[in-house]
Amino acid sequence: MRIGRTLPPAAAPIRFRDIVSGLLGLVAGQRELDRFERQIKAHFGVRHCFLLSSGKTGLTLTLEALRELHPDRDEVLIPAFTCYSVPSSIVRAGLKVRMCDIHPDYFDFDFAKLAAEASIADAPSTITREPTPARSIAHPGMDDDLHAQPSNRILAVVPTHLFGVPADVAAVRKLFPDPRVSIVEDAAQAMGETQDGVQMGTLGDVGFFSLGRGKALSLVEGGLILTNRDDLADRLAALQAGLPRYEATGLLQIITKALVLTIFAHPRLFWIPKSLPFLRLGETLFEPDFPMRRMSPFQAGLSRHWQDTLNSLRTGRRKAVVQWITMLSGPKRDGSIRCPDKPLALLRFPLRIRDSAKRQALLHESSLHGLGIAPAYPASVDAIPELKGKISGTKTFPVAGACAQETVTLPTHRYLSELDLLRLNKIVLAVLR
Repeated sequence: MRIGRTLPPAAAPIRFRDIVSGLLGLVAGQRELDRFERQIKAHFGVRHCFLLSSGKTGLTLTLEALRELHPDRDEVLIPAFTCYSVPSSIVRAGLKVRMCDIHPDYFDFDFAKLAAEASIADAPSTITREPTPARSIAHPGMDDDLHAQPSNRILAVVPTHLFGVPADVAAVRKLFPDPRVSIVEDAAQAMGETQDGVQMGTLGDVGFFSLGRGKALSLVEGGLILTNRDDLADRLAALQAGLPRYEATGLLQIITKALVLTIFAHPRLFWIPKSLPFLRLGETLFEPDFPMRRMSPFQAGLSRHWQDTLNSLRTGRRKAVVQWITMLSGPKRDGSIRCPDKPLALLRFPLRIRDSAKRQALLHESSLHGLGIAPAYPASVDAIPELKGKISGTKTFPVAGACAQETVTLPTHRYLSELDLLRLNKIVLAVLR
C-alpha cells in the first residue's frame, strides 16, 4: 500500500465555493434547476434538456422513451469495448445488447463491420450505392458509398466518444438512414468538446452526458439528456416526471460525498481512499440495478459556475494531452502504441500497449510511485458474465477483447504538476523504450 502523494486516474475537482452554491441551491429549489436547464439549452443550442441523477439514468430513460415510440424494436447496438454503464442501462431498460467490434486503430466502430450489421435484417435487406459527402473522420475499410437498410430489430445505435476521443456520428447515421433507428450519442466523457465546430452531445438524435466523479464536469453524480426531437422530448418529460426526487437521506449522502471529494480527491490525500478496499476505487462493475432519480437542487447549485469550471478543466486537460502527444511522438515511442494525434481535452489519455510485459511493468511502476496510470475496462462487453445469454447477433469481438487487455490511460486532470509530468514522462519512456 502506498502512503503519500498519489494521483487519481481521473478527476474533476469540486471546490468549497461549489458546495456553498449547492447548499444555496437547496434553498432556491426548483428555481436552481430551471436556471441550470436554461443555461444548458442555451449553451448547446438545443430545445430540450433533462436533468437526472446520473448518465446511466439518462441513457436508460432515453431507451425507454424510444421503446415507447417503436415497441416492435428491442436491440441496442453498441461498441464491444465501452464503459460497463452502457450495457447496464440497456438491460435496465429491458432491451437486448447487440455489439459491433471496434476498429484496430480507434475506439470507434469498425465501420466495415458496422455496415454488415446494418445490412442484417429478419427479411432480406436492400443495399444501394450513391455518392455521399465525405465523413468528418476517415475510417479505413468502410465503403464511402454504402447504404443499407438496418435490422428491423434495432432500436438505437450508440456511437461513443470514449475518453473524449471523437466517434464518427455522421457515418453511423449514414449507415442507418431509417428514422426508426435512433442515433443515441454517448458523450458521457466528452462534455464541452466539439467535432467540426459542433458540440458533442448534439450530433445524433439525442445525446447524454455524465456528471459523475471524474467526468469532464462533476456534480458528484448527475446526468443530462439533450435533444431537438419534440416527439422524443414528450416521452422523456413523462418518464422524468415519474422518477423520484432525492429524499433527505439521499441528499445528505450526496452532500457528504461532495465534501469527501473536495478533500480526498487531491493527490496529497487520495492515497487514503485508494487504500480502503471496501470503496472499490478503480473497479469496473456491471450494476443494472442503479437508482434512478431526478437531479436535486443541490447538484444544480454545484453547477452555478459550470461554464467557467468546464473551460478551466478543459484547458488543463488539453495541456496534458499535448505533453503526452509530444512525448509519444519522439524517437523512443513504442510502435505498438496508438494514441490520439490531436490536442483534445481528453478525460484520460489512452495508450494501447501490445507487449503485455511492458504494460504490466508500466502499471506496476505507476502504482509504486502513485502516478495515476490505470487500466481501462477489464474486458470487452461480451465477456461480462451477467450478460451471458443476453447478447444478440455476433458472439466474437477479437479487437475489443485485445483492446481491453492492452489499453492503459495516463492522467490529464488539473492536479498534474510539472514534476508529475516529468516523472510520468521518465517512467513511460523507460518502460516502453
